[in-house]
Amino acid sequence: MDVTVESFEGYALLGSGGGRKLERIGDALIDRPAPQAIWPSDNRAPWQAARAVFRRGTGGTGEWHFPSGPLTGPWYADWMDISFEIRLTGFGNVGLFPEHTAHWTWMADRIRRRQDTTVLNLFAYTGGATLACAQAGATVTHLDAAKSVNGWAMANAERSGISGQAVRYIADDALKFVRRESRRGNRYDGIILDPPTFGRGTKGEVWKIERDLHLLCSICRDLLSPNPAFVLLTSHSPGVTPSVLGTLLSGYDGRVAAGEMLIHGADVPLPAGAYARWTP
Repeated sequence: MDVTVESFEGYALLGSGGGRKLERIGDALIDRPAPQAIWPSDNRAPWQAARAVFRRGTGGTGEWHFPSGPLTGPWYADWMDISFEIRLTGFGNVGLFPEHTAHWTWMADRIRRRQDTTVLNLFAYTGGATLACAQAGATVTHLDAAKSVNGWAMANAERSGISGQAVRYIADDALKFVRRESRRGNRYDGIILDPPTFGRGTKGEVWKIERDLHLLCSICRDLLSPNPAFVLLTSHSPGVTPSVLGTLLSGYDGRVAAGEMLIHGADVPLPAGAYARWTP
């Protein structure tokens, strides 16, 4: 089952192709890479109106270019009651992944059916899933290795009116953290994993998805409470398909659904990663 972007006033895909995508994020048009968009460019899209264009260099980083002058001042995009601050990073990210919105709704629905739900969000970045779960009534442990990114997530929470008591922010290496939680006997009703292809922990620990994800999923299985709600595993890594993610969760005792994340809006749906959802 594929999932697509839910109603999102702050976002629209206007065109894709030629390895690029043109998006409206907040009140600005952004032109940035989309490696899976290998079809010809959509000539009807207003590419020339882009306020910011990202060109990738070596090592995954790149540079932003501003055809009509730099974007100035705070810049935001809203989804439901959640407000995201948009920043142009050196990796081409902006702090927002709209393809995840269907998962936010799915998790929130499951949380609202329960009481006192605890959620662990690993590789949590700027906190879209964290905030969606917290607004639904969950207590969330939000973990990312980058302190600056956690600060960005805290700013999003404050703008969205989410109490600091609902979210615990931790800067740590994901594998080290879950190992400690397992030894301590801490358990969670829901677990979210959105691992990068490659990354570094707070003390330089190296993460490689092809080497480490199976182990992480195995430990997370032991972190589930006796009355679990869900596990969500997503990936934007090339070659990590829905069937790969579904297999990684197949050792959990329950049901697994897997598929592609797609962004609609232009003529051609844009693939934006894979997911697997586990429920008891």
